[in-house]
Amino acid sequence: MLIKPLSIVDIPDLLTIETAANPYPWTEGVFKSCFGSQYFNFGIFDNEQLLGFYFGQFITVESQLFNICVSRDQQGKGLGGKLLAHFISQSELRDATEAWLEVRASNHSAIHLYSKFGFIEAGVRPNYYSSTSGKEDALMMCLPLRFSN
Repeated sequence: MLIKPLSIVDIPDLLTIETAANPYPWTEGVFKSCFGSQYFNFGIFDNEQLLGFYFGQFITVESQLFNICVSRDQQGKGLGGKLLAHFISQSELRDATEAWLEVRASNHSAIHLYSKFGFIEAGVRPNYYSSTSGKEDALMMCLPLRFSN
C-alpha cells in the first residue's frame, strides 16, 4: 500500500468512497474546492486502487483535518490510523503547532481513533451538524504538535 497526493482526477473515486461510507457525504463541488496551495490531500492506494483518503489544510501555524474516509470494505483494517498518522506527519513537516478537527459527537469510532493518536477534546459546537434526527453537536479536538516560538 502506498500513500500519495490526490488530484482532481481522483474525484470520481473519492465520491464513490465518500458516498458509500458517509451518511452526509461531501459533494463534487466541495472536493473540487479543496484543491489549492493551502490544502494537503492524500490517498492510500493498493495497486492504483484508492482505498481511503484525507483532506487537510494548513494556514499560518495550524493544520486542520477536514475529511478522512476509508472505503466501507476496507474499514477495520487499520487504514484510518495510517491516514491519520500521515496527516500528523504532514502537519509536522509544515511546522504546525497544533492539528485540529471536528467530529460528530455520535461518531464514537472516529473519536476513539483520534483520542488514540493524542487528540483531546477542546470544545463543542452545539447543534452544528444536521442529521435525520435533528441537530447534532460537533466536538472540536486538538493535537498539540510543538510549542510556538
